[in-house]
Amino acid sequence: MVKLMKKVVLAGLGAEAKARETWEDLVRRGEENQKDYAKKVKDRVALLEKDLKELEKKERDLIERVMAKLPIATKADLDRLEKKIQELSAKLKSA
Repeated sequence: MVKLMKKVVLAGLGAEAKARETWEDLVRRGEENQKDYAKKVKDRVALLEKDLKELEKKERDLIERVMAKLPIATKADLDRLEKKIQELSAKLKSA
C-alpha cells in the first residue's frame, strides 16, 4: 500500500512538472505566434496602403480623362481667363 501511495504522489509530481512544462511551451508558442501575427498584420496593412494609393492614382487619372472630354472649363482655364481679365482691366484703366 505504501508503494502505491508513493507512486501516486510521484505520478502527481510528474503530472505537475509535465503540466508546467506544457504551460510554458504553450506560453512560448503564443508569444511567437503573437509576434508573427503582428508582422503579418503590419505587412497586410502596408500592402493595403500601397493598393489604396494605386487605386487613388487610377481614380485621379480616370477623372482627368473624363473631365478632358467634357465641355467644361477647368480651374486652369478659369485662372488663365482671370489673369487675362486683370490684364485687360489694367489696360482700360491706363488708357
